[in-house]
Amino acid sequence: MNGNLGIVAGVLGVACLAWRVAAWPASADTAANPGVDAEAPAKPATPAATPAEDTVGPAILETMTLLRKQGLTVEGKKAQWAAIEAVVKAADPRGRVLSEKDWERIKQEQQGLFYDAGVRAAFTNHGWRIVDVAKGSPAESSFFKPGDLIEAVDGVLLASQKLACATAPLRSATNTPVRLKVKSGLDGVERELELPRAARQAAAIETAESWPFHLAYLRLNGLYEGSAKDIVARVREWSQAGCFGLVLDLRGANGMSLCDAADVAGLWADSGAPLFKFIAAGGREQDVFKARAQEPVELTVIALVDGETREASEVLAATLAGSVRCAMLIGQPTCGDPRVRELLPLPTGNQLYVATRRLVTGDGRRYDGREGVVPDIRLGGAETAAVPEYEPDLLAGRTETLPAEKEDRLLRERVRGDVALQRAVDILRGLKTLNQRVSTLEKNPAR
Repeated sequence: MNGNLGIVAGVLGVACLAWRVAAWPASADTAANPGVDAEAPAKPATPAATPAEDTVGPAILETMTLLRKQGLTVEGKKAQWAAIEAVVKAADPRGRVLSEKDWERIKQEQQGLFYDAGVRAAFTNHGWRIVDVAKGSPAESSFFKPGDLIEAVDGVLLASQKLACATAPLRSATNTPVRLKVKSGLDGVERELELPRAARQAAAIETAESWPFHLAYLRLNGLYEGSAKDIVARVREWSQAGCFGLVLDLRGANGMSLCDAADVAGLWADSGAPLFKFIAAGGREQDVFKARAQEPVELTVIALVDGETREASEVLAATLAGSVRCAMLIGQPTCGDPRVRELLPLPTGNQLYVATRRLVTGDGRRYDGREGVVPDIRLGGAETAAVPEYEPDLLAGRTETLPAEKEDRLLRERVRGDVALQRAVDILRGLKTLNQRVSTLEKNPAR
């Protein structure tokens, strides 16, 4: 019986802690004034236990007694762990109980620290192709070259993986070797090679490309401290060069820097406009961010998101959806972890990772971690399946391909097989055509 009491005591402590951080007074957000910096008041008193909370312990004891009567025994540590996890999920469905090892791995990911062989790939023309081999990396001395097709990683065919996580095996939290199966882009010969992984700090920008028809593509690994400087400079360069639209790929992106998320989102906001803030229990404002005093870019942005878009990158996605102009989201709902959770130590040595505050964007949208950011155009199921590719034929009597047709074909090859990217490009090209049509009518109303 003493063992049972110990389990119940541990669970009750977690239940009380989880309740205190997850309880949101009905008026918590009513006093919030978006975009207004405010000093946080004194920390509110801990909420009193509710009648429902008081029944947790007796219910667990009663369940364990019933199991014992049926001759079923419960191993103490397993029962305590399971009960703690159940209480956490009741308070925060996406909350977790983390060991010290789990948290160290998460911190590495958040900071962009990982191990890889130095091979960088991008999805283009129905496959993951090598776009760069890092100097000084384990892969530099291999036979892999840009343009080669990566077919498998550690025996797993990339064609069978979801687009967002297909290249995840290239990176690891440990320095274990990686085996790559690659098809040469020159002679089509397939080769396999095992390469060691080396420690590397991910750059915020994974891919930056200028495309035909005044479009650009920017894929981020994450928003790390100080990373906005390069991102902002690249976007402004495109804008000043007359670029019409940008595809900002946030699929799988992470990072912890809220300042950098605000600096990037502020590119599409008026000076001083509220971007986002956080509201803690009791209605206390935290981390209020506004757009810097700068001229917004004249550049339509479509952000690609998925279930692995998280942390500061998820905050950026939410801000683009609710605080700025000329922005749209395409893909799947984000992770549901937009920097609203914190670590709370447990007596067991583990830690709770639970939501203790809400994200509020400039238009008043609230995110408490129970759901992710839902994109404007949500893709899934049949919409993500491969679709037949259409290659237009030359008109009768034509013997040469026009420059615009060549650019069109190159762009279609670049986005082929990536449904979200294809949709974004189609929308941007349509908007650009419509914008040109409107400009023509304004200059010549008679038409």
